[in-house]
Amino acid sequence: MIDAKEVRANPDALREAIKVRKVDPDKADVDRWLKLDEQRRELQQGIDALNGEKKELAQLGRSDPDAARQKGQELREKGRAMEQELGKLTAEWQGIMDWFPNWPHPDMPEGAGEEENVEEKAWIPGTGYLDEGKLGRGETSAAYMPGRPLHAEDQEFEPLHHAELGVQLGGIDTLQGGQVSGSRFAYLRGDVALMQYALGQLLIDELLGRGYEMFVPPLLVRERALYGTSHFPEGRDQVYAINTDNVEEGTELFLVGSSEPTNFSYFMDKTLDAAELPVKVFANTACFRSEAGSWGKDVKGIKRVHQFDKIEMNAVCLPAQSEAVYEEFGQINEWLLQQLELPYRIVDKCHGDAGYLASHRQRDMEVWMSGSGEFMEVMTDTNATDYQARRLNIRYKGPDGRGFCHLVNDTGCAMGRLLIAILDNYQQPGGVVKVPEALRRVVKKDVLQPGGGQ
Repeated sequence: MIDAKEVRANPDALREAIKVRKVDPDKADVDRWLKLDEQRRELQQGIDALNGEKKELAQLGRSDPDAARQKGQELREKGRAMEQELGKLTAEWQGIMDWFPNWPHPDMPEGAGEEENVEEKAWIPGTGYLDEGKLGRGETSAAYMPGRPLHAEDQEFEPLHHAELGVQLGGIDTLQGGQVSGSRFAYLRGDVALMQYALGQLLIDELLGRGYEMFVPPLLVRERALYGTSHFPEGRDQVYAINTDNVEEGTELFLVGSSEPTNFSYFMDKTLDAAELPVKVFANTACFRSEAGSWGKDVKGIKRVHQFDKIEMNAVCLPAQSEAVYEEFGQINEWLLQQLELPYRIVDKCHGDAGYLASHRQRDMEVWMSGSGEFMEVMTDTNATDYQARRLNIRYKGPDGRGFCHLVNDTGCAMGRLLIAILDNYQQPGGVVKVPEALRRVVKKDVLQPGGGQ
């Protein structure tokens, strides 16, 4: 959440941020919040004055004990009523505050949706980065991307959808996944499953070599972890809640859609030594999303599923470090995509498409699907500044002062989507798929043949 002092000082700027970030103004009601804020402060002053009167009762008690007892009872009753009223005001005050978005970065592009995102870079294997004149808003660079499967030796064949390729390879089974778990679930088998493992190993080795610390975090969390990272209240419809009947003490638990909430919550209610920052961690976990609102979209294959695997990178840092960490995460994303020799672009997300409320600045890495002729998001970097740290109470202290940390997060590798990108760009005639050079050490094959996953 943002600093209440900044809301009081800049209400017009906040109204504009709410407008451009497309936040519901009825939920993020600045005028109502300001009114409640004034009432809260007035009531708190009254409570403080009442507490002052209580302290004076000792002197009255020495001269008139009965009067002191009666006065004390009156003050306690009045105080309880005032505290109850303060609690009601605070609950509504905080409920509105929870919908205020983070202050957007000054360079965040203006725009209402993804079609107005700004292309920062675009890269094609064997060609390199596209000239700036070939970049723009929307999908300007698409005109310069390969028109056929990039790594196909024979270009005269009809490219297949990744779902069809997965079936022919014997490596993606959504039919049995549906029988076992329902729609939007799948089994990965054999060579395709091994290729996902190789993807993870490639990035994990790089992160360990850079000094990142590996976490194996819980996948079930309490509400505070999701609220603290701003996945609640706005994203609540995307999260699976666990029936509490069989949970100790009836604790309400939720399945994570990313290890971001658990990784950052490890540091909640802690004050870190400034000299030890930034702390950079990662986790390779299963993730879960309800995909509410996406019914009917991307129903074939594994692009949009309820369960998927992801490597998440997270950093807790000083305010002066967050921009550099944000750029470092982007460099790691590019390193991985170039290792895999996949064509991609980087888009600076505009106001109307900048993810969740915590976003101060956000970019996507999108792979060009040369077989199907479209971009697909595979990674997202977000600088959330101190928005999440305020909710989670993550602070720093050092010789130069103290304050709330900045938190930066990154989808280091969305496994399923990168598998799709490989199948699409490396497919050959007859359902054969080349294995990227960077993955062959683990997969131990140069190509995947139809039926080879069984």
